[in-house]
Amino acid sequence: MLMKMSKYVATLLLILCFGYSHSQTKINESNFKKSTSKGVVVVEFNAPFNVGNSFKGWRKLEHCSYYTVCVAGSPTLQKRYKIRSYPTILIFHNGYVEKKFRGNIMLELEVTTKELQEAVDELYLDKF
Repeated sequence: MLMKMSKYVATLLLILCFGYSHSQTKINESNFKKSTSKGVVVVEFNAPFNVGNSFKGWRKLEHCSYYTVCVAGSPTLQKRYKIRSYPTILIFHNGYVEKKFRGNIMLELEVTTKELQEAVDELYLDKF
């Protein structure tokens, strides 16, 4: 019985750890600057009514951090970065916006995972 319980606990811990390391992190006005200040960072701004059109390929992106911002809870960020369509993806490099991808009139992103990865790689390779 004890052996089955420990296997169950070990399996549960592995699932939780894997899920945590591959999950989106939501950021807001209080931690935005710190989160985007180092390296290549991809930030998706979206509205609560449009979560179904969020960028789906974020797990495949390499050499970057990926965060989401809910504009309803971060109006200052929405204004500062002129977010007028949802979703909008900004790619930061060491704290500065380098690329911007906006949702279309149907509130969908037309950028592919491959295109985003190419933009990330271009900035990432600048450090070499």
